[in-house]
Amino acid sequence: MADQHVSKLGIASTTLKAMLAASTRLCVSPFKGSTGAPTYFKDVMFSMMRVQLGGLDTAQERYMNGTTTPMYLKWAKDNAFAPESITLASGAQAHWIGRSSAHKVILYFHGGGYVMPVTPGHFKYLTDIKDSLVAQGSDTAVLFLAYHLAPEQTYPTQLRQAVECLRYLIEKTGRRPSDISLGGDSAGGNLALGLLSHLAHPHPEIHALHLPTKLHAALLLSPWVSFNTHTPAFEENAEKDCFDRRSLARWSSAFLGSDSPFAGDFYNEPVTAPASWWEGTASVVDEVLIWAGGNEILLDGIEEFSKRFTKGFGAKGGKVNTVITPKAAHIEMVLELLLGYKGDSGTGSAKVVNDWVKAKL
Repeated sequence: MADQHVSKLGIASTTLKAMLAASTRLCVSPFKGSTGAPTYFKDVMFSMMRVQLGGLDTAQERYMNGTTTPMYLKWAKDNAFAPESITLASGAQAHWIGRSSAHKVILYFHGGGYVMPVTPGHFKYLTDIKDSLVAQGSDTAVLFLAYHLAPEQTYPTQLRQAVECLRYLIEKTGRRPSDISLGGDSAGGNLALGLLSHLAHPHPEIHALHLPTKLHAALLLSPWVSFNTHTPAFEENAEKDCFDRRSLARWSSAFLGSDSPFAGDFYNEPVTAPASWWEGTASVVDEVLIWAGGNEILLDGIEEFSKRFTKGFGAKGGKVNTVITPKAAHIEMVLELLLGYKGDSGTGSAKVVNDWVKAKL
């Protein structure tokens, strides 16, 4: 997006409002009780984030956050490792964390509403996952896809690129699907589910990809499965999470290229798919973890999706583990790294996911 189309005055105004919201929250947070986030620091920071994310438009978000590939190159420089990337036929890039020759790969899709790039919190989290697996003797690396962002590129571009990246791993590097796991948070969880759907039920606009064996596993962190912003959790968790329905409505419109509530389908809005749809995914992946925080505004959609997915996937022998961590926010394990947390925040969300990763991957 060209700078001339960005209202920098609007960015300044929203930033000022966010700072004022945080200043006010500093005073009122001690009196919020169970209606706010579980710690004073998170309660203040989340109030600022809600105003910031809710008040910007997509052009302003892009101006402030940039795109994924330059951020990866900076992360590599700051952490003294040689960047290694691939460029797919579509022009999308995918970037390695760890050795590209590693035996096992986690193909990861980042969140950000399909409009924002990967964050330093993602880099740190994925590096920690890779390091923990390597430390226990698993030769594993992470390949994360820098899919093209909305609104410049709308659905199903991102799904097409996810399929393309998985095809690269299997056909170009010769890896067995059983040595590949999928991972994704928020919009990235949406994309991982879209990819599983495509493998079982090829999307009419995307070339089918037939796997010789099942994928090893899938890790879904706070997956964005529903575009409905009027479920009870949006009210009950309104002051407990880091964003609100304004952001989600804007992001889904940018991603779908439409404000119409009928633009969703089973690939991009997984909660709308019946249990029978997910029966087919048991033939393409062995095991799935669905994680969500109890303080998420997305919680109702995730729980409904989990019920349908578990019924269908489980009916055909698939193994599903759904974990709802009380008092945890949206993608808390990534968000805490972004906020500067060094250890356990008290909810245990990072530990429960890390334990599953080390046991299953």
